[in-house]
Amino acid sequence: MDQTHLPMNHDPLLVGASFLIAIFAAYAALAIINRLQQGASGSGWLWLGAGTFGLGVWAMHFTAMTALQLDMLVAYDPLLTLVSVFFAIFGAAAAFQLVSKPKAGFTRVLGSGFFLGAGIGVMHYVGMFAMRLDARLTFDLPMVALSVLVAVALGTFGIWTLTSPAFNLVPFRHLITAIITGSAIPFMHYTAMLAARFTATGTEEIHSMVASGSLLSLNLFLLLAVAVVGLPMFLTSLLETSAEKVQEVET
Repeated sequence: MDQTHLPMNHDPLLVGASFLIAIFAAYAALAIINRLQQGASGSGWLWLGAGTFGLGVWAMHFTAMTALQLDMLVAYDPLLTLVSVFFAIFGAAAAFQLVSKPKAGFTRVLGSGFFLGAGIGVMHYVGMFAMRLDARLTFDLPMVALSVLVAVALGTFGIWTLTSPAFNLVPFRHLITAIITGSAIPFMHYTAMLAARFTATGTEEIHSMVASGSLLSLNLFLLLAVAVVGLPMFLTSLLETSAEKVQEVET
């Protein structure tokens, strides 16, 4: 018997919000990595940057999942939902460690992009497996591979723009870098959603999990965490950029 996949739609406003969240988190995290490249010492800066980026990936993912419109109730396993963030954080930590020193070589840039993209990808799919609904979730494996490749490619390109001396003179370099690197998160997510197939099982189980209606509260918490961690670095980076421009004009 043929099985009909559930139709999937997305709220365009929340889709737009998910892109903004990812770019903001990337900007804040890359500002921290820029400090490491300029000589800031201590693993605390590295984990602060990785935590900011990882929370941004998490917030973007669940904002996008809130945007997802399925014709049935969706709940989430709280343990898997919590565990998923650590893959994004550890992936970012490995990526940023490779390029935390000045003059990172091409091999380090490639490795950094791989870990960044892999962390985003694993976080996404663990978050997807946390879904509890009266439908069977399957994936188109070639699209799964493409989604991870998208994250790795954009992550690598973003890291290259952060580390390449040739990119230093580009106006609004940090913002462009954040847009490229941050976009790896939502582009990976929405490509991965093209790989997902939801097939109704016909059961009506009641899931004692995190209800999808509570996902908005989780999003607000995540956004607050990203803002608390990232906003000071975001503003500091803007002020430092302005100061550098003033010095260039004076000289």
